[in-house]
Amino acid sequence: MIAIPQCLDFADARMTKEICEFYMKMLKIKNNEICLHSQQVANYAASTAAKLGLPASDVSLIKTAALLHDIGQLSVPNIILNKLPFLSTREQSIYKRHCIAGASMLENIPGFTVVCDIISSHHEKWDGTGYPKRLKGQNIPIGARIIAVANYYDRNINPCTQHWQKTHADAIIELQDKAGLDFDPAIVKAFIESIIPQNARG
Repeated sequence: MIAIPQCLDFADARMTKEICEFYMKMLKIKNNEICLHSQQVANYAASTAAKLGLPASDVSLIKTAALLHDIGQLSVPNIILNKLPFLSTREQSIYKRHCIAGASMLENIPGFTVVCDIISSHHEKWDGTGYPKRLKGQNIPIGARIIAVANYYDRNINPCTQHWQKTHADAIIELQDKAGLDFDPAIVKAFIESIIPQNARG
């Protein structure tokens, strides 16, 4: 069962639900692992946004963007997806287009402008070395900064993803090491606090 977020202010809730269901079905057909990953990232992103104290409408919007953040991979050939992370320079170039492709799939839907901005920016890095526009710091939409952290964590600990190889503790250490470089430090902190019970943080 796909958990579909209800968006409060930026689009009609029924239309949003139908759009999410459509794209999740397409992802499931193409690559079930990407579909499962997207659902996990959406849950992590919503928890982090709530921990940051964002309004409920923003939490819902960010959860929707997180659920749809990888729909651009529908345009990436399976032969490339199946080789991740071992891609040639040419294959990397094709793969990196999925951010813009995903935003383009939604750009003509009324009310989805902010979602498109988040999706297109979810591989930007805090220090400006990400893609596709090399945005830096606060210039990266907060939703994209949240998804970047959730995406990294899930891709490293979730057995449904290609990069599964690390323990939860290893992934947390890496997030902390990358805070201020790849990721917004405040969001890394909120993410960790949202997934680790307070009495287990030492």
